[in-house]
Amino acid sequence: MKKTIHKKVFCEGTPEEVWTALTDPNEISVWLMTTSDFKAEVGAKFTMQAKPMGKWDGRIYGEILIADRGKVLSYTWKGDQMKSNTVLTWTLTRGTGGTWLTLVHTGFSGFPDYILGVFHSMGWKKFLRQLQNRIKKSTNEKEI
Repeated sequence: MKKTIHKKVFCEGTPEEVWTALTDPNEISVWLMTTSDFKAEVGAKFTMQAKPMGKWDGRIYGEILIADRGKVLSYTWKGDQMKSNTVLTWTLTRGTGGTWLTLVHTGFSGFPDYILGVFHSMGWKKFLRQLQNRIKKSTNEKEI
């Protein structure tokens, strides 16, 4: 039993603005989870911290796999309750008036991680909405 998450959203910002929201630790901490050691450099390791829930300690551990500025960002994503190593890949495509952002989260394998994948899918829907709002707000602040 495997689960792969696919999400695609339109962001009202340039690929560079979206890239910044995906890679700047201060920005990530606003729309996703707190982090201070995120660097978009292949091989860089990072930790993100959310509020603990149930048995999960709230931490995500990752390592950058691909960092093609303004185009593709990919990294591992593992919490302490996950048996599988998962991979999160963001793809940015310039569109009219903004950027199409595609998220693919793979590697949820086996029944327990399949269930975690279902919860991740719901979480990504919320976080992508927060990301869109953050980029829109950032873009509007620049126009003032």
